[in-house]
Amino acid sequence: MIRQSAFTPRRSWLVLAMAASLGGCQSLSPDDWFGDDEPQVQPHTLATLQPADLSNLSAVGSTNETSGNGVPRTGNSDPGRTTETMALTDVIASYEALLPLLQTSRQPEDQERLVQVQHRLADLRFQQAEERLADQAVDDLAPAIAAYQRLLRQYPDRASNDQVLYQLAKAYDLKGERTAHLQTLERLIRDYPASALVTEAQFRRGEQLFTEGRYRASAEAYGAVIAGADGEDQRFLADAHFMIGWCAFKLAQYQSSLMSFTRVLDRVLPADTRVAGVDQRHRTMVEDLFRVMGLAFTHLGGADSVERLFRDIGGKPYETLVYDRYSEQLLANERYSDAIEVFQRYIANHPDSRWSPRYHLAIIDTLQRAGFSSDIGRWKADFILNYGITSGYWQQASAPLRDELRTQLEPLLTELANRHYALAQRAEGSGERQQARAQYQSAAFYYGEFVATFPDHARTPEILFLLAETHLALAQWPEAIAAFEQVAYGFDAHPRAAEAGYAAILAYRDYVATVATAESATEQRRALMQRQQRNRLRFVTRFASDPRALDVLYVATQHEFEHQRYQQTLRHAQRLIDWQPLPQPELMAEAQLLKAHSLYQLRSYTAAEQAYQEALLVMAPQDQRRADITENLAASVYRQADDLLAAGDTVAAVEQLLRVGRVAPGAALRANAQYDAASYLIELADWDRAIAVLGGFRRDYPDHELNDELPAKLALAYRETGQWQQAADETRRLLALADSEDERRQTLILVAELYDRAGNTGEAIVTWRRYANRYPQPLADYMTAADRLAELYAERDDVDKRRYWLQRQVAAVDARETRNGSVDDYLRYQAAGASAALAEEAYQAFLAIELTLPLQQTLPAKIRTLETAVAAYRKTSGYGVADFATEAGYRIADLYAQLGAALMDSERPQGLSELELMQYELLLEEQAYPFEDNAIDIHEQNARRSWNGLYDDWVRQSFEALAQLLPARYNKAEQTAEVIDELR
Repeated sequence: MIRQSAFTPRRSWLVLAMAASLGGCQSLSPDDWFGDDEPQVQPHTLATLQPADLSNLSAVGSTNETSGNGVPRTGNSDPGRTTETMALTDVIASYEALLPLLQTSRQPEDQERLVQVQHRLADLRFQQAEERLADQAVDDLAPAIAAYQRLLRQYPDRASNDQVLYQLAKAYDLKGERTAHLQTLERLIRDYPASALVTEAQFRRGEQLFTEGRYRASAEAYGAVIAGADGEDQRFLADAHFMIGWCAFKLAQYQSSLMSFTRVLDRVLPADTRVAGVDQRHRTMVEDLFRVMGLAFTHLGGADSVERLFRDIGGKPYETLVYDRYSEQLLANERYSDAIEVFQRYIANHPDSRWSPRYHLAIIDTLQRAGFSSDIGRWKADFILNYGITSGYWQQASAPLRDELRTQLEPLLTELANRHYALAQRAEGSGERQQARAQYQSAAFYYGEFVATFPDHARTPEILFLLAETHLALAQWPEAIAAFEQVAYGFDAHPRAAEAGYAAILAYRDYVATVATAESATEQRRALMQRQQRNRLRFVTRFASDPRALDVLYVATQHEFEHQRYQQTLRHAQRLIDWQPLPQPELMAEAQLLKAHSLYQLRSYTAAEQAYQEALLVMAPQDQRRADITENLAASVYRQADDLLAAGDTVAAVEQLLRVGRVAPGAALRANAQYDAASYLIELADWDRAIAVLGGFRRDYPDHELNDELPAKLALAYRETGQWQQAADETRRLLALADSEDERRQTLILVAELYDRAGNTGEAIVTWRRYANRYPQPLADYMTAADRLAELYAERDDVDKRRYWLQRQVAAVDARETRNGSVDDYLRYQAAGASAALAEEAYQAFLAIELTLPLQQTLPAKIRTLETAVAAYRKTSGYGVADFATEAGYRIADLYAQLGAALMDSERPQGLSELELMQYELLLEEQAYPFEDNAIDIHEQNARRSWNGLYDDWVRQSFEALAQLLPARYNKAEQTAEVIDELR
């Protein structure tokens, strides 16, 4: 081991002196100061100087154990121990015996060995004196001091004299010669500034100066220690900083002293900042350091100085320990306000520290000790806010720290929550609504914090119930509901579970009532009611044995039905029906009705029919709803028919419609069903059955509004069965039902046509005439009516009335053409036809006149009829209708041909001579020739129509007539094509 420094006793005295000067501070012992690892002497000091290697000196020898170089080994253990091979006195004697040999030697190397032996001998004598001083309290240091002084005199320039000065200073120190001790250290420092012993020399100098009360000089010496400490030798750093701190404290430089003390802490405190973890030799120093720092803080203003210190030096691992020890010191001196201020400053500067909640509680405890009760409630509340489960602090806390916080939070939360709840009830009882609300809000907060912090605590259900009631008092419906539901369903069997579940249902009811019904809030209201419904059903499932469960289930069933969720309604209604024990009859009837209504809405009409019948069975006879339910029953059957229709089975659908009357004979829907059945029978072309059903409807419901629909349906059925008279009669009923004049006009035409088909000429003429006289427009329909009247009158041989309606047709078209400048082809065709019929009358009148003698009487009459007929045909031709134009052309040519032929065939006067007869014949020929010639021209004109592709019966007859009139030209088959070409 390296030899211990001989300065240890001196340092112990110094520390004892400092401790005594503190007054009230704990004394420090040498062991406490440095322990087993107190500063050791550096290598190459006097204590470690090795003896000269005398192995080559033949005159020197020893039987004792030697070191590797032949020099007896000295112990380097603690003072008082002997060497392992010989007594210290023997070693000294050996070296003294060696001296004369070396002094008389002329060898240069022996001179160096001489110096080494002298130096070694001085060290051994010093060691011997130390042992005697320690063991026998005998001062025998003078020989050693003299030896060291002699070495310095004889060898003033020797390089290792720093070691000699070091040992000499040590000897002076042990001898109590303070001045010589200090001077020797200063000489070492001055003459050997590069020596490895300078740092320790400065340290010993600082001790001496401090003991003498020369604090500034002492601080400078310790500063030199710090400045001279290199990376390997830092044995004195902590002690130097500590002593500089003391010097500053003694000089009332408190801030400087604090800075020095923190440097000590930087070196000696472990990372976990526990004093118990400090090295044993530094522990007492650290404890005293905290006490001195506390005094310095107080001198500097207390908490402000602590805060300022760490603001200047930055955060340190031991910062908490400094605050803690200072606050303990203040509390020990009953300086409660100052201690609280220290706690507050720490919390403010270290809100996330694990010590902050402890110091917060320490504030509360201090307030209680000091009797400051008025502030305690606020600090307890702040603790919840700052360190509770909703705080930011909690979020970053570790699991062990959270466990610690829970222990601290539990009593605070229950205390605060119950206190505010009681205050709220008191204020509410006094009518102080605003105050009560504020207290309830506080109570709700603390109850909520308790639940969130202790979800598995035995009291949590009870606390949750109180929380829910608090939210109810505040009209905070969602929060109240959530709390009640958690009590009811979030725990195992609990005495208040059912009560909480039902309370949640009531809270939902009140909550829904507060939600606006405006369109903008529709979605919010819908979502809320869905949650309400889930809550009801949850209650029924969880608490089926509760007497309130049946009513809750009924309300839930109604809710589902009102919101058109029929599958759910059906399921819940059946659950009501199957409930044991059976519900009361009134509730059973309601369940049956909800079931039936839901089946109906789900289009399960067969099942709905059965359900409605079962509902009617359990409903009270005096129930005012029976009539409506009967209608629903009828509708169920009716809808079965609808489904069959949708499936394409119309025949079966008709049977269901007719069954409505049998199932619900008193239902108003029966009439509709019977009417619809008839309509579908018509669709099926089951005319006879349709007529029978419609007839029964008219008979059974004479005042029904659908009676107005019957004439059209019956008219159709009668038409389809060929019952034209009945069809016409039913259609005539429609005249009175027509919604417009145009509808009435069209219906009138249909009635006329039906009477026509029925062979009822009289009714047909009356109806057609009624139409023609009432509706001159549209002209096309008018022409149809007038034409049919002309035909009917023709059938009755009523020539005049026939002519009248033919003339009305021609006049109507002519008037239209005059007014509009033109008419359409149809009207022109109708007019041409009527004109042709009138021309035909003129033609027949012409044929009816025979040329008899005297010709001067009959010929003019026949010519007049010819002219009339020709004019009529020309009018017909003027309509430009090809069918009638060719007829007119042929008839006009034929009229001329007929007149010519009639002249030639006319009766000859009696009594004419042969010459007179010849002249008469020539006269007739002269009269007949122009007519025949006109006939040929007109026939040829008619024949030329074939050029344009028009070749009808009348054109053909014109060709035939030409063949008779001009046989040479038109009666040769081989010349027909040539003739046609020529005509072109």
